[in-house]
Amino acid sequence: MNKSFKNIFFGILGQAITIAIGIVLPRMFILSYGSEVNGMLTSVNNIFTYIALLEAGIGTATIQALYGPIARNDRQSVSEIISATHYFYKRVGCYYLVAIAIFAIVYPLAVKSEIPRTTVVLVILFIGLGNVINFFFQGKMKQIMMADGRQYVITNITTFIHLLVSISKIVLITLGLSVVEITFAQFILNIFQMIIYSFYFKKHYSWVNLKAKPNKEAISQSKNVIIHQVTGLVFNNTDTIILSIFCGYKVASVYAIYNMLFDMIATLLQNVNNGFIYKMGQLYNSEHKKFCKYFEVWETYMMALSFAFYCTAYIFILPFLKLYTAGADINYIDKWLPILFVSIKVMVSGREMSGRTASFAGHFKQTQWRSVAEMIINITVTLVCVNLIGIYGVLIGTIAALLYRSNDMILYNRKHLIKSSALITYKKWAVDIGLFVVIIFVNKLIHVEMSSYIKIIIAVIPYTIIITLLYFAVASLTDIKSYHLGCELVKTVIGSKLRIRGKQEN
Repeated sequence: MNKSFKNIFFGILGQAITIAIGIVLPRMFILSYGSEVNGMLTSVNNIFTYIALLEAGIGTATIQALYGPIARNDRQSVSEIISATHYFYKRVGCYYLVAIAIFAIVYPLAVKSEIPRTTVVLVILFIGLGNVINFFFQGKMKQIMMADGRQYVITNITTFIHLLVSISKIVLITLGLSVVEITFAQFILNIFQMIIYSFYFKKHYSWVNLKAKPNKEAISQSKNVIIHQVTGLVFNNTDTIILSIFCGYKVASVYAIYNMLFDMIATLLQNVNNGFIYKMGQLYNSEHKKFCKYFEVWETYMMALSFAFYCTAYIFILPFLKLYTAGADINYIDKWLPILFVSIKVMVSGREMSGRTASFAGHFKQTQWRSVAEMIINITVTLVCVNLIGIYGVLIGTIAALLYRSNDMILYNRKHLIKSSALITYKKWAVDIGLFVVIIFVNKLIHVEMSSYIKIIIAVIPYTIIITLLYFAVASLTDIKSYHLGCELVKTVIGSKLRIRGKQEN
């Protein structure tokens, strides 16, 4: 089983487990502690994602720097890069501890809530200290694994720990323990995760010399990467923070539930993508012409898969939420929210391949001002609209920024990196959007009973299969070159596997 297949297989398996548990826990929190606590936990986690900016892009810059040496099997260069990464992560860990203390003091005073401030402070401390472990111990290990195509290892460890954390939360909630005790249990399991990473790293990367002369120049672009990370974080984490301040924790909880469900799909797609990213990154830095050919296949079918999954989610999201949020202390059903969330998610997925290519090329500095523009649009429109139309305002702010930046990324990628017409990508967009509209229209003519979880599950499986096959068929018909190249690639991989198996049997 090669690395790409392992990355995809274990990524999907891990996501299936995460989805199953992830659907149960938020409802338990809402019914046991109320929407305010659920909104508070979501907001705190999102703010910690911002504090993680102290990392200053070290991880992304490290992965980009490692693609070349790993492809060449240059272990000395790998050791020098990891040594530099280790140095920077230790320094950042100290800054992170200070940021946790400041956050724990300031945030409880900034938000009006019935939750005791002591509870909020302790939750912040336990969640934050769990993240500190990543900077001091796990950061460098994860980066070399990802650049080496071992994303599946990270996925398996993460899934295992997530399973333990989730089981502990379910047990503790059932026993009636407080949210502080639940986050403390999560912190203890984060320590256990660190131990697992350490064992794996020593077994498979014992040749890495952390005392090698640090090649700080190799990851010097981390200062430019941070601009891109800020933009990504604005998209993914600003909304709940702004909603918690302007509209309260309950409205933030409504946003969080919708975002959680759509993010499950985004993570599933990312796990599929991770199966190819390391290979594409190495290919870009070793055989650029070959990369450009395979880029079209990658973009065509990943876009088709993204639209297929989000189209299915759009059809089933409201029937599911009617059951899922029954008995909650605030109304979660809104016909406009699925439209806005799907618009955001498909734009993020559709530009993913162009953004990754810029990362492979190390074009962080060249594109950083564009990310700044994206962030300004997002924050400005969000702050203006949230006071006028509440939760819709934060989503419209994100959409406005995405309309600018997604187009910009496509144009930049085609002009400077792939060196082909952007109309190729826009054609794919037009086809996928058109098919989305047709499927939704046809679905309105079909009455499917969705009055229970069982009926939804029975319906969602054939819907997903049919819509995905339809998208792949249309993508193949409208991009025949990618179809033939994709078939050729599959035959090559299968043929290579059969030859290897034949040699082993002989």
